[in-house]
Amino acid sequence: MSQLIKNALVIDSSSAWDGKQVDILIESGRIKKIGKNLKSSSKTVSSENLCVSPGWIDMKVRLQDPGYEHKEDIISGLSAAKKGGFTSVVTMPGTKPVTDSKSGIDYVLNKAKGRGVRVYPAGALSKNMEGFSLSEMFDMSQAGAKLFTDDTQVIGDAGLMKKALLYVKNFGGTIAALPMDRSLSPDAQVHEGAVSTALGLKGIPSVAEEMMLKRDIDLLRYTESRLHVSGITTAGGVKLIAAAKKEGLHITAEVHLANLIWTDEAIREYDSNFKMIPPLRAESDRKALLKGVENGVIDCISSNHSPEDMESKKLEFGLANYGSSMLESFFGLYSTHLADVVSLNRFVDCLTQGPAKVLGFKSASIEVGKRAIITCFDPTLEWTYKASSSKAYNDVAEGSVLVGKVI
Repeated sequence: MSQLIKNALVIDSSSAWDGKQVDILIESGRIKKIGKNLKSSSKTVSSENLCVSPGWIDMKVRLQDPGYEHKEDIISGLSAAKKGGFTSVVTMPGTKPVTDSKSGIDYVLNKAKGRGVRVYPAGALSKNMEGFSLSEMFDMSQAGAKLFTDDTQVIGDAGLMKKALLYVKNFGGTIAALPMDRSLSPDAQVHEGAVSTALGLKGIPSVAEEMMLKRDIDLLRYTESRLHVSGITTAGGVKLIAAAKKEGLHITAEVHLANLIWTDEAIREYDSNFKMIPPLRAESDRKALLKGVENGVIDCISSNHSPEDMESKKLEFGLANYGSSMLESFFGLYSTHLADVVSLNRFVDCLTQGPAKVLGFKSASIEVGKRAIITCFDPTLEWTYKASSSKAYNDVAEGSVLVGKVI
């Protein structure tokens, strides 16, 4: 098979073609030629304001398979990822059974074969994600896992976190952790602030994130290991990560797209699609997160894709499950809401260079001879979004007019 991408602006900070408008000829899965006015009988990819970049990587996707296939499965989830422009995804281990062994990693990888999207399954940090003892991390790493996390089940035991950080050093793994001290507000569901007070909802204070992040950074310094902060939400958290990076610690950070776009004001109508973990925070936090993305303190932007069925979301706010589905609408939401504050180049770096750094490999690149791992998109195309691949009921963008579409 061959394809000709016509008159596309290259967005790739690692390529000599970055910022240039070119044609790209692909043959047998590799980039054969890059230049102007290339001729070919190949299938043509074009759009009025076409851009190309290395393939995007989503650092946090819940495919709900095995165990919750009525919400999403590997086939539907990877189809949605393709529609969203992602060539690779990192899947979370909170399935049923939990992905905490080699057989669990093998299941995900085997079922994902031939779907057009590369999957990097994250293994659970603790057995059954219960936070009591370490999982079979070495065996999972041998099967292909690069990241180990209990996702939203925060590791409250500092001793277990220390053991995990020390253990992964043996095989070059990385621990990913969501910083949130649940003991400070165990029944809370939203950000603690003026909105939670007005609505009569118990809030999660910013200090819950900052205290846990301080602990994890202290443990990282002690163990000299690798830590990925999975879902930063507060201005204080950004400062802590910046200081840790300046110190030279092996730390990377990820922010969810929703936390860059919306604040806790979005929950005033009790829309359960905006009920998320970690929660949407205040405007001052959102501004600090945006600044952290632009100055490189934050390495990755993820969808935090959390597909749910109607029975789990169309409920009173306090009873509804957390999360939103954002795989297919990801780029449209960025381009519509954030293009003026987060540059396209920086956005692409947070979906390519940043995730590749966390996962321990070199990002794809738009260069002759390289494998054609490419995402094509038009940042000016206006369209009405309707999910077509994901099974999820809880798509926050459903029915919205968006500007910017994956081609």
